[in-house]
Amino acid sequence: MKLYLVEIGGMREGSLFESHEVHAVVAADEGQLVATCADRFAGTMSAAHLDGWTEMDLDLHQNESRPREASFFVAELGRNSSASMREEHDYRFIEAANWKSAVQAARQSAPGWHVDACVDLDALAEQNGYVLMRTADGAPPLTRSQARYIRFV
Repeated sequence: MKLYLVEIGGMREGSLFESHEVHAVVAADEGQLVATCADRFAGTMSAAHLDGWTEMDLDLHQNESRPREASFFVAELGRNSSASMREEHDYRFIEAANWKSAVQAARQSAPGWHVDACVDLDALAEQNGYVLMRTADGAPPLTRSQARYIRFV
């Protein structure tokens, strides 16, 4: 199984332009991901589609309680400019001892940006009955991203 962070695009009623939302989805593969997203989002926006995703490998949650020295976080960064009417966004994956340390690391890695959100991906995986896979030496989970437009029909 995989944990996917997906960007869903589409039109909300009353919007002049396309909206974008990031959601977490657990799926076995790309085919199941697309089907799950279509079922979940096609009726919530017109012209709903996937714009891309980041995937991480999952393993079944073991009932053994293994304390972690650090958790794996994703931070959503934002930046405003007087040259633009919109906020620019970026995402950073960070391994840190706790949420506060992850937010601090995200801020330090991107001067001039602010942190809009920071999510503990290990906790998110555990809520779904899984653990994020790490390498044998305990390195942070591997992330694989792709930008790909897939319209839900």
